[in-house]
Amino acid sequence: MKSITCKIHPLTSPAPAQAVLLTQTLMREWECQQGQSIKVTVGNKTLIARVIGVRRQDRAIFFPRSIARQLAIPYFKEVRASFHQKELRLGPVFAILTTGYTASSSAPFGLRSNLFRSFLLAAHEDKPFFYVFTPEMVDWTHRVTSGWFYIRSSNGKFRWVRLTAPLPDVVYERVPNRKAESLPQVQECRSRLKNIVRTKIFNQGFFNKWSIHELLYNHPLTSGHIPETFPSPTMETIRNMLDRHQMVYLKPSAGSLGLGIFRITRHPRGGYFCRFRDGDRNILRRFHSLETMFHHHFGHRLTRIPRYLVQQGIRLAKYRGRPVDFRVHMHKDMRGHWKVVGIGAKVAGVGSVTTHGRTGGSLLSAQELLQNIFPGEEKDMEERIGDAATRIAVALEGEIQGPLGELGLDIGVDRHRKVWLFEVNSKPGRHIFLHPSLRHAGKQSARYITEYSLNLAQFV
Repeated sequence: MKSITCKIHPLTSPAPAQAVLLTQTLMREWECQQGQSIKVTVGNKTLIARVIGVRRQDRAIFFPRSIARQLAIPYFKEVRASFHQKELRLGPVFAILTTGYTASSSAPFGLRSNLFRSFLLAAHEDKPFFYVFTPEMVDWTHRVTSGWFYIRSSNGKFRWVRLTAPLPDVVYERVPNRKAESLPQVQECRSRLKNIVRTKIFNQGFFNKWSIHELLYNHPLTSGHIPETFPSPTMETIRNMLDRHQMVYLKPSAGSLGLGIFRITRHPRGGYFCRFRDGDRNILRRFHSLETMFHHHFGHRLTRIPRYLVQQGIRLAKYRGRPVDFRVHMHKDMRGHWKVVGIGAKVAGVGSVTTHGRTGGSLLSAQELLQNIFPGEEKDMEERIGDAATRIAVALEGEIQGPLGELGLDIGVDRHRKVWLFEVNSKPGRHIFLHPSLRHAGKQSARYITEYSLNLAQFV
């Protein structure tokens, strides 16, 4: 729906009851008649008001204080406005749902306050009402929140401010982890937002590795990029996988950050090497049999590992003798199309199972690294990684309930230049944007959150 930018003002002088004042410019553009009744909507707040024209040629709307309170307008500023079928929509109203409120006025959400601030600042150009809230901040009776905005104060400096606002048109979910996601208040809040007030929530929940594998392994767009994987493996399953691939990974099915992963390699002269992380050390041990290895790590009577999955090991391309993979950060744009915003190259630490920073990995420029590994083919390889990532995103959103607007994909390229998907993250970290070559991409990434929200709110 087409929207325009206009200024909203409080009306200090007396006005007719339940009336909204529009300038002559807006009356003409929207073909409004003096005294006609219209619906006025801000987020999930709605009321019926009469239209009164005023002799001004700018684009401005004036609200009596009583109506502003009924609509829970948090403050007066420039906003987007659309008028269709006698409904005036203002805002739009966006919000980030999270947990971990600290009660600090300078960092209300702890260390993540800086992340949320970057999203809110990137939205200023598009004029939404945009705030951060937790489930406890919602007043369901009056359908408002006491959310945190990051706005410019009278002295010209930005600061966090807590204000009453309508429940949002669109929610970007940034609940920090699975434990927080399972909290009853989080579950109830998401359910009420979707089913009672019809808020659109994107990137809801965390992905399960096995569920994602099942969705993508036989999908026509992605089947050639997915390593062979089995859930809850037995020793016999792992043995058969090692016979076929010589190397496998054992991964927690609901894990993240590369924690709890084992890499098992079959030794050509017998026995098995197992590489894993123990505290702050990368450990390599040799076992004479899989049974010995299982007993050492998982207990003597264990015949199956229920919370793990086994995945085909891929012989990755290497940089200075260390394996390399890529984090591809993707966003939906204002038209709802997937865009590759940034590709970061991750190099494994010495002796590490993964390329994660917590296990000794380091971040490099993807372009420079591809040039080093695939000289003369770096542009082609970058396009192949981006193309695979886009097809994976398109395939995934066709199978997942609820809209997706952002993804982080861990992708590898083997020694034969084949592209593989290792993991998809619905709450991707932003560490790749710390690299100097990707700082501008980081700003674009933050802005795409607003662009996609405008699409979902139908304010494009």
